[in-house]
Amino acid sequence: MTGKSVDVLTAGVEQVLRTSSGPVALLEAVAATVRGAVAFDAWCVLTIDPASVLPTGGSHREGLPLEYMPRLLEIEARGEDALALADLARIGRRAMTLHTATNGNPESSSRYRDILVPAGMAHEMRVLFEANSQTWGAMVLFRGTGAPDFTDTEARLAATATAGVAAAIRREMVLTEIEAEDAVEGPGLLLLTPDLEPITATSSAAHWLDRIDDDRDPHLELPFCVLNSAHRARSRPGPSRTRIRTRSGRWLTLHAEQLAGTDGNVSIILEATRPVEIAALIADTYHLTTRERQVVGLLTRGYSRTEIARVLAISAHTVDDHIKRVFAKLDVRSRPELTAKLFFDHHAPRIENETPVGGSGWFLR
Repeated sequence: MTGKSVDVLTAGVEQVLRTSSGPVALLEAVAATVRGAVAFDAWCVLTIDPASVLPTGGSHREGLPLEYMPRLLEIEARGEDALALADLARIGRRAMTLHTATNGNPESSSRYRDILVPAGMAHEMRVLFEANSQTWGAMVLFRGTGAPDFTDTEARLAATATAGVAAAIRREMVLTEIEAEDAVEGPGLLLLTPDLEPITATSSAAHWLDRIDDDRDPHLELPFCVLNSAHRARSRPGPSRTRIRTRSGRWLTLHAEQLAGTDGNVSIILEATRPVEIAALIADTYHLTTRERQVVGLLTRGYSRTEIARVLAISAHTVDDHIKRVFAKLDVRSRPELTAKLFFDHHAPRIENETPVGGSGWFLR
């Protein structure tokens, strides 16, 4: 690897990072630029949720034939094959070939046997895009039968020249989030009497109320979930917060509170749920405790029980107890099943619907 080749490729990558917009388009431009220094026959790029190291989108048009995609998703989602993204992130390798990952025995890889060989591909290299120990994207490169394998020099070149890609992906995701928020109706205010009769509602509140997926009280003409939130606010001190879903699949957060200095009037603020709260809904769906959420996050990122114990400063026996409870709540029997369930239940449907990804790395709805 010569200094000139690194400098030239790095400069080219940095140029596309400055001029490309949108995380996937940016990654496609990076792949095209890398191709000028590292030859390959097929490729795909991925955006990745740094919390779980699971894909959130990408481009596969120049990748493996689509007929192999179902089997590929199954293998990738389980995270137990060679070159699993979570394993690369955990060991801190930004670029690695399948030959290296399998100690020179690619036939031991399910992906190699079931997909690469039938698709006419003999070699694979993966490049992770990381910043501050968080993985934001990946590039997967393939070479066909008869072509030489990717060399260690090429792996180092690709890793070095793309060091700034992760920060650019996150920047584009933040811009996506800002643009999405600009297009979303703002918070609305609904004011109710002590008997929960509507006093007034702003236009934004009316917008959200009309989109709530719930039956309505025939007298008050309000969704029952809104009335339930108001009742809860009247029965306890301080604000009450509830998350509900609209007919289009968006999530709303309701902040209900009995107003001081009145005869018991109730105010309800309705607003689009923030992405960080939506991510928490996954854990809420399965009724996971805070510690169980931490264990799930580490499990999906490939950490062993001993490593989890060290990170969380608890005993390995306690880790085992948490894992047993997590598996029971999610109805899975192993780490691969857990990772696959999270991907197919929460990532795959959003990817299929082309849901945009925000600055946290999680989907915007």
